[in-house]
Amino acid sequence: MSEIICNDDTKYDKMNEYVESLFSVFKMVNKKAEQQKDNRLKMIALTIYNYVRYNATELNIDLSTLPQNEMINLIPIFEYVSYKNIEFYDFTKIDIADVDVTKKEDLERFVLTHIYYITQPGAK
Repeated sequence: MSEIICNDDTKYDKMNEYVESLFSVFKMVNKKAEQQKDNRLKMIALTIYNYVRYNATELNIDLSTLPQNEMINLIPIFEYVSYKNIEFYDFTKIDIADVDVTKKEDLERFVLTHIYYITQPGAK
């Protein structure tokens, strides 16, 4: 498993936009899970929501005040991934035991990988 390399001396300066984008993805995934009655997708949505809520709390963002956008701006998410040098999991080769969702870094990588695979058609 590769390490997440991060420059802790500086902070990603678009965290509010990042949280807004994550929340939009959560709403889209959650709606799709409910429409399809897909429990696996519902669990993914809840995992995304918990990650969003954690970040919103850290940044003192009230999720209920975020705009209700139909379009999802993925740019802040992928800029964040690039900024933090996060490598996505290869879900075809990973053992779930390799992911410790109690560790912020593993949870973040797990959530962002799911977002990538969900939002990028043809991603493998």
